[in-house]
Amino acid sequence: MKTMKKYILLILAIPFLFSSCSDEEPSPEARITGIYEQNYEFAETDWQTTIQFEREGTFYTERVVKNSGGDEIIGFYYYGSGTYTISEDDVAVLNFEEYFIGPEDGGPVAKSELYEYEDGRGVMNYSILENYTRLRYQCGPSEFCAPSQDDDFIRVD
Repeated sequence: MKTMKKYILLILAIPFLFSSCSDEEPSPEARITGIYEQNYEFAETDWQTTIQFEREGTFYTERVVKNSGGDEIIGFYYYGSGTYTISEDDVAVLNFEEYFIGPEDGGPVAKSELYEYEDGRGVMNYSILENYTRLRYQCGPSEFCAPSQDDDFIRVD
């Protein structure tokens, strides 16, 4: 009976022998991986901007307009993709390929009707806040803006 108990204890201990205890922090790319949203109401519609970061250093972003309080997409304002880098508490998105509404468009349109933005935006920077749960846009040197907590992107996944 004692021998049987020893075997059972040995069998139960085997998984712990092959598992490793690691106090390593996940990489910044692993920590930022996910979807962030910024939502606001405008002219009886809901505007939703999302940024999705992938672990391998790429991102996708889009802004859609929905019926107020609903999930039905009325149209797109823009979408784009590119790469990103992380340095301390900042993430820089770069190498954009972007598509926007045209100057003659009066509002959001079907995604297929967006125009490629030829000049590109260059680099856009965001502050990483509250342990990767919020992102705040950092104004560029020639921009007139004052980002606040109300404008933050909130992690949703």
